[in-house]
Amino acid sequence: MCRNRPIQERNRRELLAAASGGAVLGLGGCLGSNAERTEDRRTPLSERTLRYGGVMALSGGLESVGTPIADAVELPGKQLDASAVEADVQWRIEDSKTTARGGIDAMRTLVDAGFPAVAGPLGSDVTLQAVQQASIPAEVVNCSPASTTPTLSILNDRGFSFRTAPDDSLQAVVAAGLAADEHGASSAATLHIAGDYGRQLSGAFATSFDGEIQRQVSFSDEYEEPLATALSGDPDLLFVIGYPEDGVEIFGHYYDGHAGGETVFTTDGMMDPSLPEQVGEPMGNVYGTAPSSNGPGYDAFAERYESEYGSAPGIFTANGYDAAAVLLLANAAAGENDGGAIREQMRDVVSEGGTEVTPDSLAEGVRRAAAGDPVEYRGASSEVVFDENGDVSGIDYEYFRYDADGISVIEEVAPEVGA
Repeated sequence: MCRNRPIQERNRRELLAAASGGAVLGLGGCLGSNAERTEDRRTPLSERTLRYGGVMALSGGLESVGTPIADAVELPGKQLDASAVEADVQWRIEDSKTTARGGIDAMRTLVDAGFPAVAGPLGSDVTLQAVQQASIPAEVVNCSPASTTPTLSILNDRGFSFRTAPDDSLQAVVAAGLAADEHGASSAATLHIAGDYGRQLSGAFATSFDGEIQRQVSFSDEYEEPLATALSGDPDLLFVIGYPEDGVEIFGHYYDGHAGGETVFTTDGMMDPSLPEQVGEPMGNVYGTAPSSNGPGYDAFAERYESEYGSAPGIFTANGYDAAAVLLLANAAAGENDGGAIREQMRDVVSEGGTEVTPDSLAEGVRRAAAGDPVEYRGASSEVVFDENGDVSGIDYEYFRYDADGISVIEEVAPEVGA
């Protein structure tokens, strides 16, 4: 499954050049004189095609959240396509099927098609496999909007891997603090999906929790026995880590004979407002945490997203938009569809000192970046400032609960620095 927008014909460039000539001339004083740019020898934007791909979860365990994120990844391309930017914009979305094998195949398809930068994949285990076996060896930049495992921070990626989603170790601190402070839990058990995402987040929660961790139980294709094992010590709190597809099965079994007096916590991977309806229970004893989207450009993004798709943004959609926007700005600044050149611009286009760019002014930002002017992208999900590992920081977390109508956010919580 893929979403593919073909390269536009040359006549589109010519029409846009004629239509926007006055605007381009008006920006000339801001972007620098022709004499100043002569030695740059940049390919004119009107002669360029800005290309980016996306490896998204359009089916499988993350389908319910993956499809909206894919929409968000496409939005910057659509936005530029409808603007007066003279460059053609080409993007293509491939389906990872929420599996490592599917992620590798999807990434290789984009690499083989000549895409120099990819937003995605989604899901930590999918991302780890796809980038190590496909994008990094091919020197293609990837920027994941929804892979949160701490392992990505220590990956030998040669600088080609970035993400707009935060490291899960922060979420573990927030969840552990809420479990004790808001729910008075002194004992807990974890039930986590097998693989790096579940194992790492379960371990980080266990380390952060100020109480007894009775057991950490993994699951893969079978749910009821691991659930019963996790609850066998009557913990005050059950910490569940998985994806929406898992949540339907787990909570179906839970309310069909395993529910007790415990509080249940979930995480970002299972945050799906349709879960109570699918389970057939209001899930009133289930709470959760997930990264919030509170970047300076969030309102502009949300307005565009809702206008384009007719629904409000969901979990990690702002991160998806930011991943694609930064890849496009870095591509414009690099002046070519080359992964190595784009890699060198990823931090520059989000660094302080340049002209501020938000989702509302992305087209102008691309023009400036292509002309060699410094830009500073300020995102929808966060400020989007990459550290030496390609990670972002300064993320707050939503503390939410389930109810018959879906999800209600209780408050936003900032992780304690150094916790």
